[in-house]
Amino acid sequence: MNKLKIVSIVFSLLLVMVANAQKVSTTKVVSVQTNGTCRSCKEKIEQGLAFEKGVKDVEYDLETAIVKITYNEKKTSVEILRKTINKLGFIADGQKPENEKKTKCSNKKEGKQSCGEEDGHKH
Repeated sequence: MNKLKIVSIVFSLLLVMVANAQKVSTTKVVSVQTNGTCRSCKEKIEQGLAFEKGVKDVEYDLETAIVKITYNEKKTSVEILRKTINKLGFIADGQKPENEKKTKCSNKKEGKQSCGEEDGHKH
C-alpha cells in the first residue's frame, strides 16, 4: 500500500512538471529604432501598436526614438510589428514607410513638446 502511494505521488509530480514545461513563455521583447520626435508621435506609435494582435506592452522613449515592444511570439512577429510602425507613417529599424511625409517633425529641435497641423504635418 505504501509503495502504491509513493508511485502515485511520483506520477502526479511528473504530470505537473510536464504540464508546466508545456507552458513555456512565448513572451518576447524587441526594441525598434524609429523617428517620432514629439508627444503626438509617441502617442500615435504607442496606441497603434497597442491594438496589434499579441502586443502586451509598448514603451516609446522620445530621447532615443526607440520603441520597446513586449509581445506574444505565437500571435505576432517582429516583422509584423515593424510593418505596423511603417503603416503609422514612421521608420522602423531603417525601413521607411510608404508615405514618409507624415513624419517630418521639427518640434524637438525647436524645443516644442507637441505638434499639429500648423507645424507642417498631421497625425
